[in-house]
Amino acid sequence: MKDKMKAWYQTGLLKQEEREIDIPLPRSSQVQVKVEYTGICGSDLHYFEHGQIGDFIVKYPFILGHESAGLVTAVGEDVTTHKIGDRVAMEPGYTCGKCEFCRTGGSVRNFVYPSVAIN
Repeated sequence: MKDKMKAWYQTGLLKQEEREIDIPLPRSSQVQVKVEYTGICGSDLHYFEHGQIGDFIVKYPFILGHESAGLVTAVGEDVTTHKIGDRVAMEPGYTCGKCEFCRTGGSVRNFVYPSVAIN
């Protein structure tokens, strides 16, 4: 596996640049995902055009795009829910961990919640 990957950073209002960065390795409870697709939603466009939504103000540099899907490429030693090669969708929002969907994965079994190392 290569040691670097490309990432798109928002560097200011209506400004972006591509950077080559180190590929993060997963910690013991994390999975690493090779991102194949990322959706750009309304919040991403708002951050790009206005630099904020409500009281959340973007601190630059900032990576847009948080609705992603890809392949698990590495798993931490404590991970039992996913294996290398699994296709997953990612939601970086934190879950409550208490409701039925959070405890069981709901109808979406291959869904990765934080924390993940993205490649």
